[in-house]
Amino acid sequence: MNILVLPNAFKGSLSARAAAQALTRTLAQKHTVRAYPLSDGGDGFTDFFRTLDPQAKPIFLTAKNAFLKPRRTSFLLLSDGKTAIIETARICGLGTAKKEELDPLGASSFGVGQAILRAVQEGAKTIYVGLGGVACNDGGAGMAAACGAHLLDKTSRPIPLGAEPLLQLARVDLTPLQEQIKSVRFYAVADVTNPLLGPKSSAKVFGPQKGATPEQVKILDKVMARWARVVKQASGRDMAHTPSTAAAGAIAAGLYGCFGAQLLLGADFLFQKAHLEEQFDWADLVITTEGKLDRQTFYGKAPLAVLKLAKKHKKPVLFICGQVEEKALANQPLAPTQLAVLTDFAPNAAACMQHTAAYLRRLVNAL
Repeated sequence: MNILVLPNAFKGSLSARAAAQALTRTLAQKHTVRAYPLSDGGDGFTDFFRTLDPQAKPIFLTAKNAFLKPRRTSFLLLSDGKTAIIETARICGLGTAKKEELDPLGASSFGVGQAILRAVQEGAKTIYVGLGGVACNDGGAGMAAACGAHLLDKTSRPIPLGAEPLLQLARVDLTPLQEQIKSVRFYAVADVTNPLLGPKSSAKVFGPQKGATPEQVKILDKVMARWARVVKQASGRDMAHTPSTAAAGAIAAGLYGCFGAQLLLGADFLFQKAHLEEQFDWADLVITTEGKLDRQTFYGKAPLAVLKLAKKHKKPVLFICGQVEEKALANQPLAPTQLAVLTDFAPNAAACMQHTAAYLRRLVNAL
């Protein structure tokens, strides 16, 4: 049997690359396998580009994480020497954050701006920023500040980093930022289609993931509304209801509004980049994975792109996930043909997360 393996990361447990390796090692004993680790802009974004460009060079730097602590991180400079790949999950990621660290009102995207500046210093003229899996929800305000933007209150004093201080925001001066990034093209590669504000806003849908209580979600929505209003006054760009501006704690909104970035839906963009649709005609079975299959899966995540193409090419799909939200599958026309939940094979969720690769191999060994 020809099996096409298109795994997304198991957040906080197993990268897409490692999942592809684990599945391939087992399946290749009986079947012909082609494996391509996926990303939708979140975890695994740089790994995806390293697969496409083996000569790409990692650039290491120290940047602030979501909680403003200096951490060693990296981005990718492609072999053309002019294109940088920045993965926000590597800089201010949620997957590596401890529960007690989570601070949705105080966390910041400042480190992403530090990586952007370093990429510009390295000679990048095109920067793709992979969006998803972050622990902050400041709309990219910290990122903009790191690149020189002045975020000022009504007395023209700088406001502190974090989301909640944006309630005091009165004016944004983007001139220093624009000077830093002139002649650089930005692409914001988003993992969801949600807009910054509205019923499916960044705060409402993704705030709880970052530890936000219901009351904090309300504060974050107010914060993002003010941020959108003030940035529009400065740049003329309307972040509020543009699709995908909710991505990565609304860092997508900051890239769009402050940096003039073009927004791209990650799964579709990366599938086209790697010509993955061509592989579906070859396959007898398609396997995809995700840490949790829930309603967010159907907001534009990489496995959704797999399900769409499998339906188009009439191919069966085995969807392997760590956990499943059953109600997300109700009346869902793109629900997978077959579903396997790793926690059904493990004694508990902790064991499943600790030994994800082993449970993956055990699950597909019967194929």
